[in-house]
Amino acid sequence: MTYSGIGISTSPGPVPGRRFVPGLGNPFPMINYTSSLLADDRIAQMICASLDDVLAPIISVLDCYDSYLDAHIAPIDFVRYMSAWILVNPEASWDDNTVRKSLAHAIRFYECRGTSRGLHDYLYEVFGIEVGIEDSGSVTTSRDSTDPSTWSAPGPPAVSISLQGNTVSESSLDLIQTLLAVAIPAHVTATLVDGKQ
Repeated sequence: MTYSGIGISTSPGPVPGRRFVPGLGNPFPMINYTSSLLADDRIAQMICASLDDVLAPIISVLDCYDSYLDAHIAPIDFVRYMSAWILVNPEASWDDNTVRKSLAHAIRFYECRGTSRGLHDYLYEVFGIEVGIEDSGSVTTSRDSTDPSTWSAPGPPAVSISLQGNTVSESSLDLIQTLLAVAIPAHVTATLVDGKQ
């Protein structure tokens, strides 16, 4: 079973995570906080050692909390979990490095979402894809007052994205199409143009 949007599996078998770090010890061994009467008892020592195994990852996470908020060094399962918080939805084919960069630039991307600058910066910073973007926006000015009913009707809003360079793969095209679906306003028509032609 997988929690929706989190990517944490609960199926049988080894699952990577802090609970499986070999040799991770509790800096505050439980046996040190038991009475002297129980400290030499073998059963009490085994129970305390089991509790140490449970507490060690919790203490480790709390000690390194600031690192867990850095997308570049946080454990990848936690990075995917944070991605679900701020609506970054990585594709199944994205490698760990791409997911990390996507999360690291997510806030900046949302600040400029729906703009040509936001789309260009996101594609370049996260995927290393250089694109040229042209939109249909325009402004009409006049020194004389005119009747708005005489103005020519503007065309439908559109944007043209041209790929730059010769290293754009089919997978990169899929990434761009996926991003266009969420980054461009629904009323804007997007056209993807191969810049090599």
